[in-house]
Amino acid sequence: MEFTDALNIEILRLVDCHSIDLVYAHWVGDIHHDHQAVARASLHSCRHVPRMLMYRSNWYHSNLDFRGNFYVDITDFWTLKEQAIRAHVSEMNRTGEKWIQFFKNEAGNAGQRIGVKYAEVFEVVKWLES
Repeated sequence: MEFTDALNIEILRLVDCHSIDLVYAHWVGDIHHDHQAVARASLHSCRHVPRMLMYRSNWYHSNLDFRGNFYVDITDFWTLKEQAIRAHVSEMNRTGEKWIQFFKNEAGNAGQRIGVKYAEVFEVVKWLES
């Protein structure tokens, strides 16, 4: 995946076609090349979308800090999230249960910060209420 005009145009087309008003994007500090490209394209192409949140999607360290400042209680949905993670077969084959445990620990730590069992944390790019 590369940050190109073609990618930007496709994202713009999808935003317009579906009247998207909330975007979840990879965090721009992610060290995975594809994730960075999509994050940059999302920031560029979704600049007129009123709400945008970024998320960390892997366990690799970066030289940038993820500034998680928007929390969602996912306690009732942890099983569904785990199923979604397990659907990423190539990563499950590569990492096994370590990947599941990492994300469960992350959700537990985020939940502890806000007083629930499990939470998802995002970095707010913008959040416009109308």
